[in-house]
Amino acid sequence: MRMLSPFLIPIAVAAAPALAQSGGAPAGGAGMPVVEGRGVYVTQIGQSHTVQVSQSAPNAYANVRQEGERNEAVVDQRGDGIAYSEVVQSGDRNRAAIVQDGPGSNFLTLTQSGQDNQAAAQQNATPGAHNGAILTQVGNQNVMALTQDGSDNQAVLTQQGDGNQMAASQTGDGNRLTWTQDGFGLPSLGVAQTGAQAIQITQTGGR
Repeated sequence: MRMLSPFLIPIAVAAAPALAQSGGAPAGGAGMPVVEGRGVYVTQIGQSHTVQVSQSAPNAYANVRQEGERNEAVVDQRGDGIAYSEVVQSGDRNRAAIVQDGPGSNFLTLTQSGQDNQAAAQQNATPGAHNGAILTQVGNQNVMALTQDGSDNQAVLTQQGDGNQMAASQTGDGNRLTWTQDGFGLPSLGVAQTGAQAIQITQTGGR
């Protein structure tokens, strides 16, 4: 096992952090877990998967599950706050890149099912209510990108079908976004929220 600074590991199982439910609701309605200490959990079924987890945040939890072939996941949890991340990849050649930073709290789950999907998320939490994101890709060759910078930003992003594009940013505080793509080759709308905005989008059809 090759150890990289500050705590970057190909595969690791660490001591379990304490998990409980606190007030507030991340995207999807679940309470923000209370994370005490650091924990990394990796489950792999199949061949040639890659996982890298970096934890320098004092309270961080990462759980990565991969099934299929050649899936890749990178999770970087840093800053002075609390980070919670779950990544589930089923299929082949899916890629995920997650960065959680800042002095506040970040919550994220990502599910990829299919082939050649790509998802990237960057959460930078300021003190206050946590940022929350639930990301789902079902199909092939979908691309998703999310940025959250502030506090109390919530996003539920879903792609079903093939070749869809989605990019969203939430800055400031108190944004809400629910965005669903169900089709083929749907374009990104480049959603940018700048504080206390609520948007719901459904795209269907495509080529």
